[in-house]
Amino acid sequence: MKKADTTLMKEINMNTVRRALKRMETATKPQLAAETGLSVVTVAALVRDLAERGELNEEKAGTSTGGRPAIVYRFDYTHRLALSLHLHERDGVDTVFASVVDLRGEVRTHEERPFDTLDRNLFLDWIETLMQAYPQIRTIGLGIPGQAVEGRIEVSSHDRLRGTYPARWIEEHFGMNVLLENDVNAALRGYLLEETGGEDPEDGMVIGLYFPTKYPPGMAISWNGTLIGGKRGMAGEVKYLPLDIDWSRPPAGDAWNEIVCRIVHTASVVLAPERVVLYGEQTDTASWNACWDAYVRRHPLPADPDIQWSERFAEHFASGLQDLALKTLEPKVR
Repeated sequence: MKKADTTLMKEINMNTVRRALKRMETATKPQLAAETGLSVVTVAALVRDLAERGELNEEKAGTSTGGRPAIVYRFDYTHRLALSLHLHERDGVDTVFASVVDLRGEVRTHEERPFDTLDRNLFLDWIETLMQAYPQIRTIGLGIPGQAVEGRIEVSSHDRLRGTYPARWIEEHFGMNVLLENDVNAALRGYLLEETGGEDPEDGMVIGLYFPTKYPPGMAISWNGTLIGGKRGMAGEVKYLPLDIDWSRPPAGDAWNEIVCRIVHTASVVLAPERVVLYGEQTDTASWNACWDAYVRRHPLPADPDIQWSERFAEHFASGLQDLALKTLEPKVR
């Protein structure tokens, strides 16, 4: 076997052991061998390498039946951390939320600051303070209400964001990988992970539609858990539909319900999703459901999606972005 083939096989086997121990949290070499199908000899060499990299810790077993006590290996969920930063309106105030997350997905610390108080320098200073407190941070996830093209925010309801390069600022300042994601995309990811108990979803086509209080709507598209961005990442910019609506002063009541029905109907005709997840505080769910039933009687669909309303956009946005950032820390087989 060529050296390159041997190296590749070792990386594959190491990822197998790494994933198994991460899932199990603690295990002995025989337990890992049984879990992965690898030999105990192979597992012994791999856990030695993982221990040298700081990815696991060795512990003595609590009991012994004679002879040398077995060594238990414990996965260190804090040897790499992700920093998640996202901008979202809460109680009428645009706020930046920062969370440091370990490899288990648990939040180690959380901070918040009003968006209006942050300029570029203060934003970078804040990140630097968090990184000094948590030097294991290896990646940063940045969630924005808008869309970026090659790092430049092209579409946003926030004037201060349009034309800026926040991911580039962070990358150049800290020399660290930055994931830049749209708020609705991240929220849909968080919703799907909640539905599957943290497993990668395999649920066909699912779309998420968000109708914020002060800003135009946005849409996310997922196919078996993979977010679909489209050309220049602009898939889902439903505010560009020719609906002749002033999104700064949208209508209310029945007129608003009709608008939401038109957008859901259009997306359902084009994409035929299995499920549509709707977010929006200004909509009365019961009255909208009645409006939707009447709407589809007038305008039938070739395939009726399962429609669900959720009031947890903020939570899904945060958890989805954290998960996407953690995904960038997973070792890639070269």
